[in-house]
Amino acid sequence: MRAVRLCCWVVVVTIVGTAGSSAGPRVGRLDILADVHGYTSGGRTLVPMRGIAEWLGANVEYHKPRITITLGQTVIGLIVGSEFATVNGNPVQLSAPARVYGGTTCVPLRFVGEALGLKVSYHSQGAPEMDNTDGIPVVVLEGHGKTGRVLIHEEPPDVVRKVMADLSNSIQSNRGAPESLSVYRLGEFGNDWILRVTKIHKGYFFSTHVASWNEDADIGATGFWSNAAAVYGIRGGATASEGKWVQMMGFQDCPSYKAWANARIPVSVARELGVCLEDY
Repeated sequence: MRAVRLCCWVVVVTIVGTAGSSAGPRVGRLDILADVHGYTSGGRTLVPMRGIAEWLGANVEYHKPRITITLGQTVIGLIVGSEFATVNGNPVQLSAPARVYGGTTCVPLRFVGEALGLKVSYHSQGAPEMDNTDGIPVVVLEGHGKTGRVLIHEEPPDVVRKVMADLSNSIQSNRGAPESLSVYRLGEFGNDWILRVTKIHKGYFFSTHVASWNEDADIGATGFWSNAAAVYGIRGGATASEGKWVQMMGFQDCPSYKAWANARIPVSVARELGVCLEDY
């Protein structure tokens, strides 16, 4: 993790109006598909089929429970919950059934490459490609004259989508931070910020501080980079779906027990998320 100027701060968040949705998947820096969230589950990497297909210009039709994708002369048939698909009428067995997460249908990564004629490469655990994404595992898709990158999370795409929407439509204030970093709105970065959603425990997850695009010649850094690590939590609402995800606490190295308690995060959460606390 890069050296940072901030040690510890508590974040106050005000939720503002939701931005209007745009048609089709958005493409951000480094060809990152901003609305297509990959998911690791049971050792398998699953990706949203529709988002990738529409990025390629395919036509997608859904007549429950069957999904039909047409790309040029290729016709793909999927049935939600089935371990089999068809490509131009020929049966293909999937390594895991097609599953729906909040309206998003995900399929095994290998099938996407085979069915849509893409070269697919998965990068994690220190691969050089991850330098582009501030250490977030990423899938690179190449084919049909296009290159796209899909970030891989540890929660399903419907959960990730809500996290991103909540954070994007919030104003965040860092108590005790330098004036230049005291207030910021993630939505102002457009597609130029990224975050990995790790496993959620009791309404919290631990991840790198949101990485925004940097072109600071003075420090010799160009690309996505983050200042620190952070814990995110869901607040407000009777249920998780009604609440809003916010950044609860950012820090470098180990936060103190007092700072953790001041952020009103249970100590048990630190243990479960693997965050060390000083003086505890």
